[in-house]
Amino acid sequence: MNTTTWPEGIKKTKQREAIWSVLTTADKPMTAIEIAEKLGDSDTTWMSTIYRTLELLETKGIVTRTTLMGSDMAYYEITPHTHRHYAVCTSCGTMVPLHTCPVVEMPKELFDVGFTVTEHHLEIAGLCKKCNGKNK
Repeated sequence: MNTTTWPEGIKKTKQREAIWSVLTTADKPMTAIEIAEKLGDSDTTWMSTIYRTLELLETKGIVTRTTLMGSDMAYYEITPHTHRHYAVCTSCGTMVPLHTCPVVEMPKELFDVGFTVTEHHLEIAGLCKKCNGKNK
């Protein structure tokens, strides 16, 4: 998917274009609140509009929604070509993207019972370098 052009089949509005711009230039998954902060005071986009737009983009498979363990906060990013995993700092919330999937093969027990894996989610929790240094 080309993440610089407007997604086909989605009606353009000023607010949706602004949200799209934030998502396509983000270097990490973002919460709806972070998206609103990036839009700043120059754009009067209501939180309800941000959530509706994110839901629409998620429904169309353009945006991926992730909820981290121990949190009710959802993070959004343009759907990557391949699935991604993150290591998350339990102190400051920093998300470190993993460029390879640590799940090299599914457990044999799943195949033995005829279970077909269609997707998986993996989250690694710990402390980032900055927070780890604070605890010493």
